[in-house]
Amino acid sequence: MTILIYFQLLVISMPFLTPVIYGHRQNCQYPPRGNYIQWEKLEGKTFYKSMNDGDAISADVACVKLHNFTKVEDGVEATFEKYLFRSPDKSDIVPIHARNVRRGFYMLDESTDSAMMRGIVKTDGPINEKAVRENIEVMSADPQFYVTDYKNYFIVVRCSEEGRWYVKPFTESPVPTAEDVLRIWRALYKNGIDQPLFMSHCSNVL
Repeated sequence: MTILIYFQLLVISMPFLTPVIYGHRQNCQYPPRGNYIQWEKLEGKTFYKSMNDGDAISADVACVKLHNFTKVEDGVEATFEKYLFRSPDKSDIVPIHARNVRRGFYMLDESTDSAMMRGIVKTDGPINEKAVRENIEVMSADPQFYVTDYKNYFIVVRCSEEGRWYVKPFTESPVPTAEDVLRIWRALYKNGIDQPLFMSHCSNVL
């Protein structure tokens, strides 16, 4: 199944290789304003992080489920369920709160951010120092914006000070279809984002 998806991705990407070579890392730059999100349209929706950008946390997290979107006065709340490779049979449930800091840009509360890191700081072994460092330098410091079509995908995007895109694509199904990959590629391209993406392991745990 995975090989088929990669083949489909290659076939889909070929017509677009001229304007942007997919998978070529570029120095990121935030757009002047983020996307306006109508949070009411996401109520009742569930998305799965079926792909990742190869960051350090991806080495520990097999899958993430995102649901219970609720618009609040200063931003949005949702539920984040994280499945680790070493405990794929149970999830770590984290309520998240993202505050709107300027047009289309959001910051996670510090309590949310630290809760999302549970399990990355291992209680039964060494700390994943690279993941912790990336979390502090990127997730805690840089705002994020979102890209969604309200049905097929929900993408979380950050641009770090070092100039790297951090892209978290969520899809309606734990296993992305070729159509999902194409939709996400087009959505990122329209937002000036070119970042390598890899299959997650949602299909192994859900």
